[in-house]
Amino acid sequence: MKQFILDQALDAYREVCLRGIPVNDRKGNIYPILSYQRPSVRLSKVGWKYVHLRNCNGDIARYNIKTGEITV
Repeated sequence: MKQFILDQALDAYREVCLRGIPVNDRKGNIYPILSYQRPSVRLSKVGWKYVHLRNCNGDIARYNIKTGEITV
């Protein structure tokens, strides 16, 4: 189940970056375009509400499991 949710998060993040969909941060600021950074499957964490996408540089984005939204 966790792998399925992680795959959904990775697909959503990839689509947001490739299509240039605007993304909000935690403070409400809008980022018009995200540059794609490949998340690490081993470093990313699936929680009960969010999937935290990470790579060797740190947090990239988080995916809301219930709504399917990407935030930074």
